[in-house]
Amino acid sequence: LSFEPYKPLSMQKKLIFLIAFMVLIAVFALQNSMEVEIKLWFWSVRTSMVLILILTFAAGAIAGILFSLPGRPKETPVSHAPGDEVALEVKNPKDLDEFEDVGN
Repeated sequence: LSFEPYKPLSMQKKLIFLIAFMVLIAVFALQNSMEVEIKLWFWSVRTSMVLILILTFAAGAIAGILFSLPGRPKETPVSHAPGDEVALEVKNPKDLDEFEDVGN
């Protein structure tokens, strides 16, 4: 028994799966073409269930895409260990005096 490594689907196969899935969604929506009433608090609207199903599917697809996007990269933490100080190279002793005055 040997296992082959994972091979990503080609673009053509992905397109075929996407088209087949969209056809299934369309058939399901058309099978449920009755008119329904949606009530939300004081608001009420009558519409086709096909429209509701397609809008719900689209909202779910958009939410899935948005949640799968990478987040903002986090900043790397700064180490404050005792041995991590940065040494200053002083070429002119006068510069060191000015630096010490600013630090106090």
